[in-house]
Amino acid sequence: MNNIEQALYDYIKDAFRIGDDPDYTADTNLFDNGFVDSLGALEIISFAEGTWNIEITQRDLTMYPMNTVSEIAEVISKKL
Repeated sequence: MNNIEQALYDYIKDAFRIGDDPDYTADTNLFDNGFVDSLGALEIISFAEGTWNIEITQRDLTMYPMNTVSEIAEVISKKL
């Protein structure tokens, strides 16, 4: 994992109290597996915007898949 992916992974693990669930990986679909809901998605976006000083727009949400830690980290990387 790169630094962005690791920071995002750790944040989600802590914020959503995932603990040591073996099903939680950087490539796990956060929504399909019940780790995050729509309100949680807003929290993740807010965390990303504040941490990396970027803006994730509605267009970004439509254009890019952001269902896994890896996918979200890729969008953040593109914005930097």
